[in-house]
Amino acid sequence: MRRKLALLLSLVLLLSVFTACGKKEPAVVEDDGPEVVDDEPVDDGPEKPTEPMGEFIIGNTTELSGDWPPYWQNNASDKAIWDFINGQGTVDMTFEGEYLVNDTTVENFETEENEDGSKTYIWTIKDGLVYDDGTPITAKDYVASAMLWSSPVLSEMSGKPSYGLYYKGYKAFTSGESEVFTGVRLLDEMKFSVTIDAEHLPYFYELPNASVGPTKLDFYVGEEVDIVDDGEGCYFTGDFTKDNWEAFQDKLNTARRAIPRPSSGPYVLESYDNASKTAVLKVNPNYPGDYAGQKPLIETVIYRKVTQETALDELSTGGVDLLAQMASGDEINAGLDLVEKGGFAYHDYPRAGYGKLMFQCDFGPTQFLEVRQAIAHLLDRNDFAKAFTGGFGSVVNGPYGEAQWFYQETKAELNDKLNQYPYSLEKAVELLEEGGWVLDKDGNDYAGEGLRHKKLEDGTLMPLEIEWASTEQNAVSELLVVKLQENPDVATAGMKINQTVMTFEELLNWMYRDSSEDPKYGVQTFGMFNLASNFYPTYDLSTTYTTDPDMVKAGYNTNFLLDEELEKYAKEMVLLDGDQREEFKEKFVNFIARWNELLPDIPLYSNIYHDFYNEKLHDWNNNSLVDLPTAILYAWVTE
Repeated sequence: MRRKLALLLSLVLLLSVFTACGKKEPAVVEDDGPEVVDDEPVDDGPEKPTEPMGEFIIGNTTELSGDWPPYWQNNASDKAIWDFINGQGTVDMTFEGEYLVNDTTVENFETEENEDGSKTYIWTIKDGLVYDDGTPITAKDYVASAMLWSSPVLSEMSGKPSYGLYYKGYKAFTSGESEVFTGVRLLDEMKFSVTIDAEHLPYFYELPNASVGPTKLDFYVGEEVDIVDDGEGCYFTGDFTKDNWEAFQDKLNTARRAIPRPSSGPYVLESYDNASKTAVLKVNPNYPGDYAGQKPLIETVIYRKVTQETALDELSTGGVDLLAQMASGDEINAGLDLVEKGGFAYHDYPRAGYGKLMFQCDFGPTQFLEVRQAIAHLLDRNDFAKAFTGGFGSVVNGPYGEAQWFYQETKAELNDKLNQYPYSLEKAVELLEEGGWVLDKDGNDYAGEGLRHKKLEDGTLMPLEIEWASTEQNAVSELLVVKLQENPDVATAGMKINQTVMTFEELLNWMYRDSSEDPKYGVQTFGMFNLASNFYPTYDLSTTYTTDPDMVKAGYNTNFLLDEELEKYAKEMVLLDGDQREEFKEKFVNFIARWNELLPDIPLYSNIYHDFYNEKLHDWNNNSLVDLPTAILYAWVTE
């Protein structure tokens, strides 16, 4: 039996809490095919264990790359493993979206308002915190996170130095202009501080922006490197500098993928098989728990690749125990049929993100606004969303999802204000002709056959031919072939779209232009990608659309759209006090209106996620606020 979707807006109300994510990490992206991993969990029988027990297998269609730190590639599956093995931060988040000081980790903290308008958070860490191997965690480990993941060495290695993005002295430190990070202080063995720069205050998400977790420095750069504070801020010893970055690149590249690796989180990464894309995680016996003292109750977690075609079969036969964040209507309906037969359950929740066609806006035809808008008019997004989600989702017109409170509270205004880009061959052609795509390959007036061309300022002719990168075994990609690439109106408009199918890891390399993986990725090649983005509770897109050349080079602005007005609106949205909800919504609408005009992405859908699992899993309460490792932390299994 097929079910009709009922939007569960009650969960959306939970998202009205305005606190948010901590340290600045790149926005998580994922393969936009349904990732395989509501309503209520069925827990009538067995007794909840008091100690970790059992094994649990998570299936996911976004394959692991084995590049664990989220400061190079930004694969959602790799980020999940990272969150399993990293923890003990100074700030934590509840399932309801409230951020609070982590009393399990923090002995005490205080804040200071400084004369220059900056604000300092002084953290004292509890004694007795350790990594999985028993190595003590001290204040220097927390300072190491801000220092290492903001270092100019990372930038030189095509990484994204982002941890201390809003701290005082960040720009001078990460650029290599200064070897001292003035906004990070090591005060004693168990005490450190971070100072948020006045430029980033007030800030709508202030507390989590001061969140810091531990990093074992010697694991990444060796014992010859240390961190010292002479009273003006922290700096590295051992010549760990921008000019000497090549001396450390092999060590860092090895550490990125190394197993075993130090763990401060609820699990230890015991093994990883690259051939099958399978990671095995075991409980970290030294994990002290989250803010509430909650420790994992599942002994072994296995995270492995499955294909869309076989995912539900594997769930039904016990090959996997959980398929999370399923988005395809066909797969959701098949999953619901499986639940109806018995032995399985599901959990659903609105998504804080969207599937998209993403453009790189600095080369080729997609650098021109009229081309991006014309493509939007050549794709029937309502039909696309209906076909893909099966009614378990809807079309959005900007970078947001159904789960986000500020979208729900401004939806009516946005619907009136935004360009919906309705399907229209006539409008697409009109835009192209107004934009100068009026010539054929010989420079004569376009007569309706073949590709349109545009004469550039240097006199050369550019064909209206777009290179599209997509991923293999992806239902969204397959649907885009039918609804866009092979749409006869695309050819009639004088446009051609060339598809190149690749792994998701390769797609990210091309998207980030990550030449550290291979020099070829640094070359402008693909103007269009399809994937999906999920947003952190800290909805701050000022870095996503930054015009700062150093930040663009570091991989923040993967659209390569340099629009100062868009950046200004994004900054205005977050430079507010946390209680200025109405002002935040007003700025959000301004930002989205500009974004909708510039169209760096074409939104395809925002959906209702479905998690399907067998009934060995209990207390499953995943949602769009928390990450998968957090949900696992509160769940348990029976055999």
